[in-house]
Amino acid sequence: MMGRIPGAALALGLALALSLGLWAPGPLRAGAGPELAAQPATLSAQDALVQGNVEMARLLALAALETRPEDADALAVLAAVGLSQHQTKAAGRVGLMSWKAAQNDRQRFAAARLVARAAYEVEAHTYAKLWLRRAVEYAPDEASRTATIRDFQTVRDASPLTLDLGLSLSPSDNVNQGVNDPMLVIDGRPTYFIFDDSTMALSGLEARVSLGARYRLAADPDGRTDAILRLRHRAVALSDAARRMAPDVHNADLAIWEIEAGLQRSMALSQKAVLRGGLSFGQNWLGGQPYARTTRAQVDLTRTLAARSRLRLGLGLENQNRLDGLRDATALTLDGGFERVLASGDRMAVRLELGETLSNDANQENTLISGELRYLKSEPVAGAQLSASLGLGYRDYPVFFNGIFGDGGRQETALSASIDLALPAFGAFGFEPVVSVKGSRTLSNVSRYDTRTLGIGLTIRSSF
Repeated sequence: MMGRIPGAALALGLALALSLGLWAPGPLRAGAGPELAAQPATLSAQDALVQGNVEMARLLALAALETRPEDADALAVLAAVGLSQHQTKAAGRVGLMSWKAAQNDRQRFAAARLVARAAYEVEAHTYAKLWLRRAVEYAPDEASRTATIRDFQTVRDASPLTLDLGLSLSPSDNVNQGVNDPMLVIDGRPTYFIFDDSTMALSGLEARVSLGARYRLAADPDGRTDAILRLRHRAVALSDAARRMAPDVHNADLAIWEIEAGLQRSMALSQKAVLRGGLSFGQNWLGGQPYARTTRAQVDLTRTLAARSRLRLGLGLENQNRLDGLRDATALTLDGGFERVLASGDRMAVRLELGETLSNDANQENTLISGELRYLKSEPVAGAQLSASLGLGYRDYPVFFNGIFGDGGRQETALSASIDLALPAFGAFGFEPVVSVKGSRTLSNVSRYDTRTLGIGLTIRSSF
């Protein structure tokens, strides 16, 4: 592991790893005596490390470098020695030299681990995680890969800063949540109001990019306080058919930007219960124009019920200050989730949500009830990790268009389904592609909100 170890023990551990080709982190001075000239230097340097003779290992490695200046193994020995002697910066530099000189995956794995360890020692956690991802890519066997992932998680937990990058591409037959029927129909009665082409369902390619940053401000035995920053962007490229159908609609008109910042506090109430609370402020833009400012407060309780089960309850309050001329709205949500690991190792999760939105604009007030079921297979299916979800929701707006079309309001029933296939065989550096097939159908008594969407998406996510 990557915790601090006394120098001699670390040197021995590094030596054992080197002799096996399984590198742990572990560099450096100058000058090899002439008495070492006849030694089979690299091999002897490794043997010296195994025996805990750090100084002899250093001298033998230097002797090897006199005849082979780009000997990756000898450079790795020097880096390991330097780390054991707390010459961290020098160890990092020599580890980079070993990386550049590496001729095979074993040497690349060793060098990457050494550079990562040097970075970890000076608390350059993000840099250390980058090199551990490289080490995972070149791990010679599953045991080495597992150990490196475990060290990555150790570094991630030690780092005050955590970054989360998301990227997805999704062709869709409805990127604008448009309608399929050109005439407005309410409760089955035609109004003879015809939608313009820009309101019809338009096909295209949707790209989403997100960046999340979490910085630990304080930590104590009972919990931690984090600063949170989230950036999200949705861009759309309309298809040729969509541009012909709606020539006045441009890609930029459908772009969405969101920014949110806040604080979150996590507290352990017991060994089985964790309480989290947060407050955040945000703003979003639609088509380049300010759309709304948001203030969110959230509190949730997660409790482990048994070794394989977990329950979560949450309460949220969000105020939306509209910047597009509409009146403000406040939404209150109560949600709960239950997750269980089955005897097969598969995971099943259920989520329920109740919501109430209040506003001085009666057209915005509504009540929501929704649920989702997710299932994740533990064993690969044809080399892919399979997960699927089903969702169902009902939303009731007591008033629609100020009651001009009647007193029935507006009701929507939303159905959704998705299948995700993670493809680790096509991954690299700890990232893997996920292919998703998603479909949704919203049934409404007001045809403007009666929509259907089908798309195939590609997402890149971290494997660990």
